[in-house]
Amino acid sequence: MLHVIRRASVTLALASALVAIAITPAQAASAPARVSGLVSSTQNWAAKTVLIKWKAMAGVTYTAKYSTSKSFTSATYRNTTGAAANLTGIQPGHTYYAVVRAVKGKSVGAYSTTMSFSLTPGYTGLFSSVAAKPASNGVTVTWGAAPYATDYRVVSSAGPNPNRRPDYWAPSTSAWFSAFDPVTKSRTITGSDANLTKTAYGNPIYAHVEARSTIKPSTHTRDSKQVVAWPTPVAPDKSALPVKFGSYNVECGGCEKSGTPKWPTRGPLVAQNVTAQKIDVLTALEASGDADNNSKTGWNEIYLDLDKRLANLTLTDTGTAPSKPNQGNRIYYNPAKYTLVGKGWLRGIHDYSQPAGSPDLNTPWAELQSKDATKTTFIVVAAHYGIPTTTNKNTRKNQLGQDSAELLKALAAVNTSKLPVILGGDFNDNRYPEGRTDGAQPTLIRGGFYDSSAALARHGTTRSTYNDSLPPVKQPGDPNGDGQRIDYILTQGFQGSDQFTNNYIPVGTNGKQMTTVPSDHNLIDASLHVPAKRVS
Repeated sequence: MLHVIRRASVTLALASALVAIAITPAQAASAPARVSGLVSSTQNWAAKTVLIKWKAMAGVTYTAKYSTSKSFTSATYRNTTGAAANLTGIQPGHTYYAVVRAVKGKSVGAYSTTMSFSLTPGYTGLFSSVAAKPASNGVTVTWGAAPYATDYRVVSSAGPNPNRRPDYWAPSTSAWFSAFDPVTKSRTITGSDANLTKTAYGNPIYAHVEARSTIKPSTHTRDSKQVVAWPTPVAPDKSALPVKFGSYNVECGGCEKSGTPKWPTRGPLVAQNVTAQKIDVLTALEASGDADNNSKTGWNEIYLDLDKRLANLTLTDTGTAPSKPNQGNRIYYNPAKYTLVGKGWLRGIHDYSQPAGSPDLNTPWAELQSKDATKTTFIVVAAHYGIPTTTNKNTRKNQLGQDSAELLKALAAVNTSKLPVILGGDFNDNRYPEGRTDGAQPTLIRGGFYDSSAALARHGTTRSTYNDSLPPVKQPGDPNGDGQRIDYILTQGFQGSDQFTNNYIPVGTNGKQMTTVPSDHNLIDASLHVPAKRVS
């Protein structure tokens, strides 16, 4: 009897074990069906992604794997709940293989049939966007993807036209770099002396982006539109002495164009224009000629007449200039704010508008000291270069650059104490022809000066500083946002300015616009902060 009971217990235990095995989930659930209908749907060239799709199945999730190998070595896996997967990191020029299988719980189905796909190249398309913004000593250019591009490069210069010959801006071109990851690109262009784009030159940086495809076709490139921005200007030292500085070519008496007013009409307007801007120190150019335009009444120099009209300013030098060329170059200052410490004329700056051996240009300098507690002392220079006689633009620019080199040498001989310097003047040298980098202003910048037009705020600078005696409505604005500069305010021994203004709309002391243009140049001014000691 005991033997029978033992046999029955073993039989019951075996039966229980078989039941337990029969209800295991892995055995209870059937494997999902094989995925079908696998296709390549869409691609994103710039993001290097390809979307694949397949026929949906109920109650399952999916695992996709893809590789450049048919045997799926080093495969990449994607799990998804829907019947699609976005495959990333797809490299152009390579064929990929993909399979998908369904997953239900712990049970997995068989992989689908293998599908091949690749990024399909096309002709490089239009850029979706491009923009430029200021950066430290440069500008940052950003852009959206150009469809099907494999590479980009950035082309930049200080002027808008890289193609005009012979007076063109020599562009700087970066090396080609990958168009992928991220889709939106950004590159900072650093300013340089070679193409006059350092902050100190006060020039904008024009840039465009080029895209190409090295796959289809390898020779095709696409250009973005051109964008422009100015490098971030140097912030002035607000604790230093504030000086409102102006420079004004007032047009010599007898130099007026036919049909335009003479000095008796223009003189009071010039004085009002200066007074309205509350100028502390002024460099006046071409302030020579007979003030009353009447030979019968005797000769009265314009700079003396202007001195009488400027109630808050006085001349640093009322005497005759050392030589004839541009003897009207003068310096005025506010005696309530400054003491005149010294004055003189810089020697050795040649007049290239005259034959060799002609007298030097008259270039006055003055040493001023503030009457406030700081006793800040600085030097002011008024410069006016003659237009060289040569008809060759490149030679002309080179000779104007020589004027600046001579000015630097003459100034160093006078400024032995290395005081801060403010230079105002008409250099007769604008930003064109652009291919030359040895002109008047660039030579001074390389000699340690800073163009105050690189200011925290710029006003009126879409117009040229030379107005040709035209009223404001007829002075053409530069479509590129930066008018030609002939008149300059430069600083040495300190950098930065609060604001720079090209007063192409002259106003009187009543604050209203003048109906008569006072001169064939505009008054320019800058709000400066002169340090007590020279800084680099």
